[in-house]
Amino acid sequence: MRRLPLLICALLFRCGLAAAEPTVELATGEWPPFVSQTLPQDGAFSQMVRQAFQRAGYQIHLNYMSWPQAEAMIRMGKAAAAFPYRPTPEREAEFDFSAPLMRSTSYLFYHKPHMPHPPLQFKSLDELRGYRIAIQLGYWYIPLFQQHKLNTLQTNDEINALRQLQLGHLDLAPMTLERGLFQIHSSMPEHEKEFGYIPTPLDKETPLALMFSRAYPQAARIRDDVTRALEQMEKDGTLKAIYQRNFPGAMPPR
Repeated sequence: MRRLPLLICALLFRCGLAAAEPTVELATGEWPPFVSQTLPQDGAFSQMVRQAFQRAGYQIHLNYMSWPQAEAMIRMGKAAAAFPYRPTPEREAEFDFSAPLMRSTSYLFYHKPHMPHPPLQFKSLDELRGYRIAIQLGYWYIPLFQQHKLNTLQTNDEINALRQLQLGHLDLAPMTLERGLFQIHSSMPEHEKEFGYIPTPLDKETPLALMFSRAYPQAARIRDDVTRALEQMEKDGTLKAIYQRNFPGAMPPR
């Protein structure tokens, strides 16, 4: 009988610790296969983020919204961080970034029937001025495309961009490799072989990170706590294991 009170005390103590963990607001958006409400545990990137905050002693609440809204939310201090975001000079002037949780590379996708002879290599984006290129608001490449004076057209999302390629209304659509292949496979599997991507990377490996607010309560403390947790996850192989579990197969040929 003595064990029962001790067991109850232990359970109450553990419940008290769980209740004491503060809940942190985070902002994100639909970006499968990295982040999505339709994927197990909200996708690979969310799994990494959730475990990092848990190790740091925090619970998280995910707020799904558009990427411009997510950026505005952390600017106003209504969320501690948004993810996944690529560090850029413009963003680093306003926000703090974690070390990359994963890296990816962006390519320009095209529709083979409408572009049987794509530019397989390019040394400068200036060489692409003759092509109609899809863009979406809030993406990192917009200032770069503007700098090179490319012919761009805003589309609602990447699936719409792919459909515009299929219809011949646009020529190229920039996406990370995992993202582009996932979107084609999931949204138009019967036409999967009709799409390809230019093998010249649009950029170097893209770091995908947490973008921290400077206005959220206890922002610096949260950032430092999570930074330490991410360092541990990098050292013990947790980040790599989560990535491999979510992306186990080799990528299809180009």
